[in-house]
Amino acid sequence: MNFTDLAFIPSEACGILTARTLANSHPALERFLCRGQSVLDVGCGPGTLTREIAQRVDPGAVVGMDVNPAMIRTSEEAIPTGALRNLIFYTGDIRESAWDSEFDVVNAARVLQWIPDAAVALGRMARAAARGGTVVVLDYDHTKAQWSDPPRAWRRFYEAFLAWREAGGLDNAIARRLPGLCESLGLADVSVTPQITTVRAGDGDFFRVAGLWRMVIESRGRQMVAGGHLRESERREALDAFTEWMQGSDAVQIVHEACIVGRRP
Repeated sequence: MNFTDLAFIPSEACGILTARTLANSHPALERFLCRGQSVLDVGCGPGTLTREIAQRVDPGAVVGMDVNPAMIRTSEEAIPTGALRNLIFYTGDIRESAWDSEFDVVNAARVLQWIPDAAVALGRMARAAARGGTVVVLDYDHTKAQWSDPPRAWRRFYEAFLAWREAGGLDNAIARRLPGLCESLGLADVSVTPQITTVRAGDGDFFRVAGLWRMVIESRGRQMVAGGHLRESERREALDAFTEWMQGSDAVQIVHEACIVGRRP
C-alpha cells in the first residue's frame, strides 16, 4: 500500500482517528456490545475503538483488521504488554477474507466509504457474522455536509474532494445505499439510525470535530494534488481559509452519517 492508494491512511490523519471514542463517534454500536461476545472490527485503523470494544466484551475474542500494515503496527504498539489478551490485530482486506459464521458482531465504522466495491466488502462482513449475529456499518453522506458561510477556498477544496473520491469509484452518499445493500445480502431486521453531528463555535468539541477537515486537507489533500484534482496552492489556501473560518464566532458545521444494523438469519 502506498501514497496513491485511496485506502492508504497518511500519518497526518491518525489524529482524526485516535481522538474518537465509542461515545463521541459511534454511540449506536455500544448497545450491541456485551460481555463474552466475539467481535470483528473491520478497518480498525490505529485501533482506538477496537481497544474500547475489547474492554467492553472481555473475555470475548476481538479481531481488529485493516488493509494498511502501518495502522496495524500502530495498533499493536498501543497495547501495553500483557493487556487486552482477548484482542489481536490482523493485516488483511475484508474483501479477501474467508471467515464464515465466526463473530457475534461485525463492525465497520467509516470504512466502506473508502472501498470502491463496497458491496463485496459488506457481503464478506455478513458471511463472517454468526447465525443470529449482528452486522453494524457506520458511514457518511458526504453530499449533505454543510458549513455556515464557507469561504470560497474551502468550497473549492470540498468540491475537489468529492470529485477525487468519485473518480476513484467511491460513493459520496454511501450511507443512503447501505440499507438496500444489507437487505440485498439477506440481512434481516435492517434498521437505520441517522447520526447528524452539528457543532458550533463555542461548543466544547467544536475544534476537535470541525478540525477533522484541517487534517483531511493536510492528508487527503496531498493525495488530491498528486492525482491532479487540486493545485498545491489551492490546498494551502483551503487550509488557511478553513483555519480562519474556525475562529469565527458564528461558525457552524453539520455532518450527516447513518448507522445501519442488520442480523444474519
